[in-house]
Amino acid sequence: MGSFFRYAQDDGQFIRGAARILIAPMSVAFPTEIDDVIKLATGGTQYDAQSGWTDLGATKTGFQITINNAEETFTIDQELTDIRADPSSWECSAGTSLAEFTPERMQVAWEGSAITTDATPVTGSEKEIGFGAPTSYTLRRLAAVFQRPISTDTATSGKIRMYAFRKVQRSPQESSITHASTGEQISIPVRWRALPDSAITDVTKRFFIVRDQFTGT
Repeated sequence: MGSFFRYAQDDGQFIRGAARILIAPMSVAFPTEIDDVIKLATGGTQYDAQSGWTDLGATKTGFQITINNAEETFTIDQELTDIRADPSSWECSAGTSLAEFTPERMQVAWEGSAITTDATPVTGSEKEIGFGAPTSYTLRRLAAVFQRPISTDTATSGKIRMYAFRKVQRSPQESSITHASTGEQISIPVRWRALPDSAITDVTKRFFIVRDQFTGT
């Protein structure tokens, strides 16, 4: 007798775990496969970021992708309810909290200035970064890669999933830092607004794509 509940029986279909987040300038080509972001070939450099891509390192609170939309409804006098609804706008964003409190991470989260190094101080070199009120956001590529745990699903066990965003920019996100002897460690919440790439003919692929590894054809 068959199972009444129709769901994937194999644990490879259920996902939980941390993702790895990488960014790249818009001058880097949009990835068409996972190997365009991280190196998949076995060896000492396996899983290293590809040229042009930068790891954002450790994170807190996970990596969240959010999609929402608004809609307009159609009504007629002869019906007391809506007879149709069409989307009127879409929005997509992604976010996390950066746990490594470095000038490089601050630069990404807070639209910081270029980072310079001063080697003249008597006690050693010093990095400098500035913050102010920039009049525009930095456009970037964004990718999140996740490796599935080893499971009984031989098609997906240990395989990688990638979420690749075509174009993102900083989204309003209040964040603060507190140096104190107690309390939570310092981390920087950051959220990116995904922008559509109008050069993509398929409107359902203009924000981001998902590439999912599996064994087979």
